[in-house]
Amino acid sequence: MLDANEVRLKKIGSVTVRAGRIEIDGFSGENATYRDVAALAAVWAIGRLQRELMEILKRPGGGNFVV
Repeated sequence: MLDANEVRLKKIGSVTVRAGRIEIDGFSGENATYRDVAALAAVWAIGRLQRELMEILKRPGGGNFVV
């Protein structure tokens, strides 16, 4: 991701957070190395978590978190 080629995700997968490990599965990228895909997947997951957190804070029952 440090060169001039545009890098982006082509396919969204899943990110699973476990104690001591983060698993990224099903993502693919365009003009991207595995490292690029892992970094972009992490950024995507963080953004998704932020949006879901805001929905939970707005109102009871908001968001799509499952406990």
